[in-house]
Amino acid sequence: MADVIVLTTDFSEEAARAYGPTLDLAKRLGARVEFVHVVPDLVAIPYGSLLAPPQHEPDLAAKVKAAKEELDKITSSLGTDVDVSGAVLTGEYPERVLAAHAQELGAKWIAMASHGRSGLRRIVLGSFAEAVLRHSTTPIAIYPPPD
Repeated sequence: MADVIVLTTDFSEEAARAYGPTLDLAKRLGARVEFVHVVPDLVAIPYGSLLAPPQHEPDLAAKVKAAKEELDKITSSLGTDVDVSGAVLTGEYPERVLAAHAQELGAKWIAMASHGRSGLRRIVLGSFAEAVLRHSTTPIAIYPPPD
């Protein structure tokens, strides 16, 4: 069985910067690429009711369906030089879900593009790449933003 490189995407232009280099790497290594998108399942605890169950993302199924359709478009447009598949995952903590998925697959790498946020934007929005680094035991290739 071929090695696997997990390539993350949030469908942004920044994420797309990692597609070409990762596919080139996979071709050279004879690896397959699994595009992964994680849909956050934002869990809320109802206030004032100790026995009420946690409430999950109300539009989760629709968001997963839309993500699968977008992944299908991407994977079908890439040609046949590399074995490519797509997976949509869900979870309350996307960085942990991604790290666990890569470990379960036995992935050799996780590849992602950094959005390059800094300052207040990074404080408010966080750094997904940094969070994955903290939770993953799989090596990670991060493609930085252009200068």
